[in-house]
Amino acid sequence: MAIQVIALVTVNDDEPQALAAYIAATFPLMEKAGGKILRRFTVNEVVVGHKPAKSVMIIEYPSREAVDLVFESEIYRNIIPIRDIAFLDYHVSIVSD
Repeated sequence: MAIQVIALVTVNDDEPQALAAYIAATFPLMEKAGGKILRRFTVNEVVVGHKPAKSVMIIEYPSREAVDLVFESEIYRNIIPIRDIAFLDYHVSIVSD
């Protein structure tokens, strides 16, 4: 069963090299696991509460196991220090209808 993941992120604009390294490592992982970005949004305005992140992405994976192939892989674990430099905020959650 397909799984949708929501990513709430704010890119650290002062660290473009870190972002490029993160994307270079993670996009092939996502594609290999069958993941695809369905939608991207920019958070322009908050009506109530605090701005959760600057960008929102909805990514679909073919299964929960496919999500784990990405986030539990050695490649992903090794890129976490770069991820923490590349993003000011980074939250990934599995969502349901």
